[in-house]
Amino acid sequence: MDTVVEFDAIKVSQPVGEFYCGVMNAEDVAKISEADVRKMENDDVGKYLGIQRELKTNRVKEISSYIKTIDATFPSSIILSISEDNVEWDEKSKKVKLLSEGGRYDKIASILDGQHRLAGFNDKNYEFENPDGSVSKFQLLVTIFVGADISTQAGIFATVNLAQTKVNKSLVYDLQALADTRSPERTCHDIAVILNSEPESPFYRSIKRLGVATKGVKNEFLTQATFVENVVKLISPDPKSDRDYYMSESKFWRKSKKISHMDVDSLKKYFFRKAFVEDRDEVIASNILNFFNAVMKKWPVAWSKNEKRSSLNKSVGFAALMRVFKDIYRSENDSLSWDFVVGEDRYYKRLCKCSKDDEFFLNIEPSTRSIKVIYDAISCLD
Repeated sequence: MDTVVEFDAIKVSQPVGEFYCGVMNAEDVAKISEADVRKMENDDVGKYLGIQRELKTNRVKEISSYIKTIDATFPSSIILSISEDNVEWDEKSKKVKLLSEGGRYDKIASILDGQHRLAGFNDKNYEFENPDGSVSKFQLLVTIFVGADISTQAGIFATVNLAQTKVNKSLVYDLQALADTRSPERTCHDIAVILNSEPESPFYRSIKRLGVATKGVKNEFLTQATFVENVVKLISPDPKSDRDYYMSESKFWRKSKKISHMDVDSLKKYFFRKAFVEDRDEVIASNILNFFNAVMKKWPVAWSKNEKRSSLNKSVGFAALMRVFKDIYRSENDSLSWDFVVGEDRYYKRLCKCSKDDEFFLNIEPSTRSIKVIYDAISCLD
């Protein structure tokens, strides 16, 4: 057996047994490890092998894209299980050696946690650029269990994953307020906060800032995540790339590249993009405010936060209305001037061409399929 990778580590003793924690290059971790995916053996429903879940392609793509961002980080460990034959611990030097026949990058490690993170790495993102222009290897924390039997491996996998709680998207967007640099998500968060706090706003005390009901506030009908994600679609096809562009100023003290999607076709599709780039968020906020003021005027009962039967004041109604908003804005702004603000009266006049009254929205089930029903009912405005 010859050494494949050698790294400094610490030995940890816990009830489950001893394991080792250290730092490895992501490239090395990816090359020596594989996921033991749970599947049926020979179509026998009584026999299942492996402990991991199937890889989700979209998730891998998201992570691969994230790895390339300017502040990518994986602060938690990749957890591996390796046979005793493939690990050597030197108590004196505090080093772990990973071994294989001929020092080849064989798949000597099974992934207990982190398979999607590892799958997101490839030859294009094993390295990253530092502020001074130098290049560094992307490193990962690793936790290595040695000689763990399959039941122990399964127990570790189950414990780690059952203990995880999915982070509420609205909370993530709310934390954008702490960012030092601009981003599409931060702009949309700021607009949501303003519209939610102004007494005359059609969204006054109606947006769940953290995705859950706010203490002391009744009948909030929209999560911040729903608001932000719908408005971001009018600004950017790639919010992460935009965020990187602005962060590069603070981290690299320079713009690493030109901001993308500023061609004519992109600006037609993402018609608030130029306003965002020009730091004129009030253009975006004013148009949204004027449109939804017109909605509130046209359908005061269905839009009221106190009308629980309505589908218009739910997420599905908001999504449908945002589609209508895009249609009207493009129609009213023929020249697609980036700083154009359509007046509330113009939005209202267009909405009044719809014959549906408040009662219509009180009899629609607030399900995803109702988005098209609501949009089709309102969109015939010409």
